[in-house]
Amino acid sequence: RESGLDRSHRHSERERDLLVAHAVELPEHQRRALLERQRADGPPHARRELPPFDLVDAAGGRFGPERLLGRWTFLFFGYASCPDICPITMSTLGQAEKLLLAAGDPAFQGVLVSVDPERDTAAHLRKYVAAFSPRFIGVTGDVAALRRFAESLHAGFAKAPTADSALGYLMDHSSHVAVVDPHGRHRGYVRAPLDARKVASLTRALAS
Repeated sequence: RESGLDRSHRHSERERDLLVAHAVELPEHQRRALLERQRADGPPHARRELPPFDLVDAAGGRFGPERLLGRWTFLFFGYASCPDICPITMSTLGQAEKLLLAAGDPAFQGVLVSVDPERDTAAHLRKYVAAFSPRFIGVTGDVAALRRFAESLHAGFAKAPTADSALGYLMDHSSHVAVVDPHGRHRGYVRAPLDARKVASLTRALAS
């Protein structure tokens, strides 16, 4: 049974909308819509339903909308061969998770969505993601499905051939982390570069 004190410390849905709007970056068109709605109705609502998607996790299981239910999820679109922003971002997310767990607080679900399915085999992706946290999930799929999912979260990617790299090509991709709420709704994104303590603080506030 929840005490009155516990209830008084929980954020209402409207309060959480305000928190997300101020703490999480939103695409410009959503930000304008939020401001208009705030003027008309009071606190803004940043929630947006995601279209259906059908991807595969690094363990071979289905990764669909049901995998985004029940907890806050932070999704990053990157790839295992990425030389800079991907390991930095994933490492920061891993550090934020450690801060939360060490304090006994609920952690977010961390997901790396590979934008390089040609090279990121399930085994390779699983090993890469586990280096940052054994609880993080690696996700892949065919290029068309990945592109649709990325666009639904305002992310993008493209192959960039390069003669200067032993890899043969790099992947240009978005650097922000998409935020999805426990109901599977897109709530905005956290802009790079990330700070582990700020990510942990945001997670605590969203979960309260």
